Amino acid sequence: MSNTENEGLVGIGAALVGGAVRLSLTTVSIPLGFLPGETRRRVRTAIVEAARAMVAIPVEISNASERIVDGIFSGTESTLNVPNADQLSERARAFTSRLARAADEFGSSIGRVANQAVDSVERTVARVDEWVEKPSTTPKS
Repeated sequence: MSNTENEGLVGIGAALVGGAVRLSLTTVSIPLGFLPGETRRRVRTAIVEAARAMVAIPVEISNASERIVDGIFSGTESTLNVPNADQLSERARAFTSRLARAADEFGSSIGRVANQAVDSVERTVARVDEWVEKPSTTPKS
């Protein structure tokens, strides 16, 4: 019996959500193939960090609530180590800053690639114009 069959509906839901997340991350990363190697690596790292943050938040909430519930039922006082608001805001600012840097680099890389494409097209157009304006020299018989 497979793991999904053992877990029932929860396992099926988890597999469905996992597949949807993998598909969406793959779809998002398709255009990255056009970027330079270093930029591509940094953008993928930013995507991975965002995905980890999306997973870490519910896990942390689950762990904290489990400790609280265990403390309530055991009758002992909870020794929950919850970060204060300043720590949370600092972490959020650092994460936002990393994402902003990745987005800026992504935008500038796209701009460089677009400028290179425009330059290439302009050179090709200039060659075609030169070829069209140049009188053809046909051999005389």
